[in-house]
Amino acid sequence: MERYAKRALDVLQKAFAAAGYPAAGLALPQALDLELPPDPAMGDLGFPCFRLSKPLKKAPPAVAQELAAHCQQQLAGLPEQTMLKAAAVGPYVNFTVDAQVLLSDLLGDILAGGGDGRYGKVPEKTRGRWVMEFSSPNIAKPFMAGHLRSTALGAALARVGAYRGFDVISINHLGDWGTQYGKLAVAVKRFGKDLPADPGIKDLVAVYVKFHEEAEKDPALEDEAREAFARLERGDSELMELWKKCVVISMKEFSRTYQRLGVEFTHVWGESYYRDQLEPLLAELRKLGLIEESEGALVVRLTDAQGKEIPPAILQKKDGATIYATRDVAAARYRWEKFRFDRMSYIVGQEQKLHFQQVFGVLRRMNAEWVSRCEHIPYGLYRFKGAKMSTRKGNVVTLEDVLETAREAVLERLRARTLDAGVDADQVAETVALGAVVFNDLSNDPARDLDFDVERVTDFEGETGPYLQYAHTRCLSILRKAGGLDTFKQDLAAPAGDPADVSRLGRLAPEPELISRLRTPEELLLVKRLGQFPHHLERTLSFAKASQLCHFLIDVTQAFGGFYRECRVIQEDQPELTRARLLLVEATRRVLAQGLRFVGIPLPERM
Repeated sequence: MERYAKRALDVLQKAFAAAGYPAAGLALPQALDLELPPDPAMGDLGFPCFRLSKPLKKAPPAVAQELAAHCQQQLAGLPEQTMLKAAAVGPYVNFTVDAQVLLSDLLGDILAGGGDGRYGKVPEKTRGRWVMEFSSPNIAKPFMAGHLRSTALGAALARVGAYRGFDVISINHLGDWGTQYGKLAVAVKRFGKDLPADPGIKDLVAVYVKFHEEAEKDPALEDEAREAFARLERGDSELMELWKKCVVISMKEFSRTYQRLGVEFTHVWGESYYRDQLEPLLAELRKLGLIEESEGALVVRLTDAQGKEIPPAILQKKDGATIYATRDVAAARYRWEKFRFDRMSYIVGQEQKLHFQQVFGVLRRMNAEWVSRCEHIPYGLYRFKGAKMSTRKGNVVTLEDVLETAREAVLERLRARTLDAGVDADQVAETVALGAVVFNDLSNDPARDLDFDVERVTDFEGETGPYLQYAHTRCLSILRKAGGLDTFKQDLAAPAGDPADVSRLGRLAPEPELISRLRTPEELLLVKRLGQFPHHLERTLSFAKASQLCHFLIDVTQAFGGFYRECRVIQEDQPELTRARLLLVEATRRVLAQGLRFVGIPLPERM
């Protein structure tokens, strides 16, 4: 569909010029301005005219009528007529492409290359460098359910970004430095006599929670913890040894979680990575005359990007210890010097909004022009019946807890179904539970809080991860069955003769005469939905929301359901129609497989 979007965009830009819109100060349309009509009968691509209404002093439908007439004139001058018309539909100018040309082109693009193909792929590292910071769990604490929000979104954006041509640098900015390690040191010293010789994260959490319980009775513990962290920053050998042990214990646990989620990072650099850069940073700020003393602390007074005054950034506390903001400013400067990025995204909870305003504010005052390339992508809380999780209160729900709850629910559903022969219910339950939990997170707007409802999340019939996984396995099932028919055995069988391997189906070229047999509304709708894949990948990156891709996958699955109900695929008496429909099934499988992998959902072979 991208080739037609480019053509529609070219026509629109020429129509803008013919109508005199640029002279009136109206910006030319861009690729993401194009939308996809909800009903394919309205057209294949649409341009909304709402933003033109006010400056032109006309209602959006009137603007659409005027602009559509100019677009139609441009289309009439094109040498080839694959794009048939431009028409006003309410406040939109909609473009319609010749159906058979569209079918042939889209299926050819999707099936090119064999295997899973490369539909919608942009050549590697051709679109600039994108640094992403995500996940960032705290050392000596468990990987909580809430950490999935940053981890899943960041990993999805990284995968899609790399596929769409960005040089993606993913960074896990571990919370491995700060006052909490002073608290942990005090806790271990005071309450850790019963710790095992080889403690795990749960043991560290237990003494950390104990510290806060006791600190409510004895506030002097907080002062003791602050002093302990100040000593740690000065390189106290005993405290450094404890800190290193906490890092090793935590990374072992985190690595297991990331492997389970299929998440990888270019770099794992915690806050401690930048500790040698903090004193030089403070010295530079002093030289620039930006630092002031306030009640013994060192601060920088700030305004936001719009020039409005915001609370000053504290960069050094009165006890001489640095804080999170100091380390983030140092990290940003280091990343710019190392990567010269075009975009840097911090996927961090929305409660850190002011923090990033302050970090970016300090960088602006230091004349770092590249700060305009930095953004905070916020996400909401992970809730269970409205309760926010907190390690210090011991009210902890780990990601492992959530996945196990989902696995048990899926296993119960599987036991009530008739499974294919040889299916390992336990293995499928693990795969489906992971898909259910990840999709539940990513299909929602990340900026909103997320409530976990295990019954809804694991439903095989709703708009869920299992629903999508089942659609993919249904495609595989159809292709396996076709591989067992004499008519298609030679075309579909793998070299080893395994009919379950359908990777060679791509060599069945979608010749025009074959594609012309796909005529039903359900077939046309499904192909058009599949063709929208690159558009939704681009919107996912532009809006930094994997929900854009998740909703597209739901649309594809629903369109495939309509096709499956109305169009019998395998018909022994109509081999050419069967062949054409098998191509459509394989195209659907490929797009679903690609999309599900991008959002981190595993693909079971059978369900």
